[in-house]
Amino acid sequence: MIQKVSFRNYKAYRSLDLELEPFTVLVGPNASGKTTLLEGLHLMSRVVAKFSGLSPLMLEEQPELRSYGVSLPLELGVEGVWEGKQGTARISGTPDSEPSPTGSLRYWKFMVDGRWNVERVDVPIGHAEQFQFVSEDTPFRRALMSILVLRLESRRLAAPSYSEAEIPSMDSDGSGLASVLAHLKLSDDEAFSNILEALKQIVPAVRRIRIERAAVEQTALRTISLDEQQHVVSDKRTFWGNKVILDMKGAKGVPADAAGEGTIMALGLLTVLLGPKKPRLLLLDDIELGLHPLAQGKLIELLRKIQQRDPELQIIATSHSPFILNYLDPKEVRMTFLAENGFARCEKLTAHPAFERWKDLMSPGEFWSTVGESWLEKAGETPVHE
Repeated sequence: MIQKVSFRNYKAYRSLDLELEPFTVLVGPNASGKTTLLEGLHLMSRVVAKFSGLSPLMLEEQPELRSYGVSLPLELGVEGVWEGKQGTARISGTPDSEPSPTGSLRYWKFMVDGRWNVERVDVPIGHAEQFQFVSEDTPFRRALMSILVLRLESRRLAAPSYSEAEIPSMDSDGSGLASVLAHLKLSDDEAFSNILEALKQIVPAVRRIRIERAAVEQTALRTISLDEQQHVVSDKRTFWGNKVILDMKGAKGVPADAAGEGTIMALGLLTVLLGPKKPRLLLLDDIELGLHPLAQGKLIELLRKIQQRDPELQIIATSHSPFILNYLDPKEVRMTFLAENGFARCEKLTAHPAFERWKDLMSPGEFWSTVGESWLEKAGETPVHE
């Protein structure tokens, strides 16, 4: 469980030290740093997963990950407890090339510094003695590698899919949902039933989830040699995959792409949390999922039950819905704000100067709607890490 994150010189976060809860929801204006925080944790997960501890890791990433005008390395750090033991990790990254001709990517050089239930020793960054969680299969490393970002799109979730994997998985946008559900229906009918029953709690109109065969067209690029020259051609093939069909109250055989957005989005989220490949940390954009306010409350209630059964699961989500906040403890809410200097800030809702005075008179959603985030502008200047 990540208890604290520390960002330095990462995109809009020039300096961030933020405590996290097992269930944390980020709220704030558009382009104020909510998704950036999720992206930072995801970047850290990918670096830790690939880093060997022997040499710098090269990754092709966005052209500018550092804060505007900063020349020092970006640093991302986490502290937390996994299976009752303390761990810390920090990655440091610097650009190692110029942006690509399209300006969309460049190579970055990353190093990792971390420890797992051991005292820190004074050795150069990258030394093997400091990398138990990297060189060994520890709960800390497994947890950092098991981070999943979800930015679900209803049309991706509803699309038929085909998979050759032994255990199919769903992409961050929801692609592959039908393949995962088909696998569960054949191999783990109990999990399939649990997903259905959970969905019924959020959307009572759902009666049944059915899986049917469907043609799925896939395009692959292949290289052929012709007259001593190589040519890249697209190869379209049709496979027989699966599609999701819903039986609803008063309507049977509803294709997934004809179901309500909130229904199919909730199905995708539940499939991730109750399916074959469960994350340790779920990073979820827009937790309201297009659901009715009462259904949002049912969703939060259900997510808490899932966490009770799986205490190692941590959820960090973004939201624009004041209704969601009304189902949260105020200490679980974090507010983001983009200051006049262009750098993002993030603070607890409970840190507002008037919170203690108003906490018994307003719900969290009402308080947020009333005070907004502009008070963070006056909370002190962002420290410079140069």
